[in-house]
Amino acid sequence: MKAFKNLTAILFFGIIGFLGTAQEHEHQEEHHEEHHRHKHVISLGIGHAHINSGIENGEKQWMVLPSWMLDYNFWFTERWAVGLHSDMIIETFEVEDEHSSESIIERENPIALVGALSFQPVEWLSLVAGGGVEYEANESFGLVRLGVEPHWEIHEKWEIFVNIGHDIKFDAYNTWNLALGIGHGF
Repeated sequence: MKAFKNLTAILFFGIIGFLGTAQEHEHQEEHHEEHHRHKHVISLGIGHAHINSGIENGEKQWMVLPSWMLDYNFWFTERWAVGLHSDMIIETFEVEDEHSSESIIERENPIALVGALSFQPVEWLSLVAGGGVEYEANESFGLVRLGVEPHWEIHEKWEIFVNIGHDIKFDAYNTWNLALGIGHGF
């Protein structure tokens, strides 16, 4: 009799556990469909470029300069995207050449174009890595970009995001970027 009670309790809790798991799985599938990422996302952001090797009045100092960003991403899976990211510092400035403290590099509204790969480890966060070029009238530099981008859906096709990135420019200077933006999916 005791074995029958134990078997009944095991079966009862097993069935309840199975039904609970099935309902949870169903809820996760519904939740997953609610947050379906659009294949194409265009984003516009406004921010600041932070440069630790800026030169102002002949002295080295940290500079914070206004910038705009315009990005396009193609999400080929729910977690992976390729894209073209661009940003423009909207000021003229001078920086110290990181390889020669004697040399000064003048920049006038440089525009960076970067081919980027994005990975989304969790629903609200993207990790970005890519390479490209910072164009400017006098001299262009190759660069590598690393970044993180938390984003939140605000409507079916709209999201807001914060972009935190680091551009490592070859034979030049480095930039930290911080921007706030809005993206539209289609």
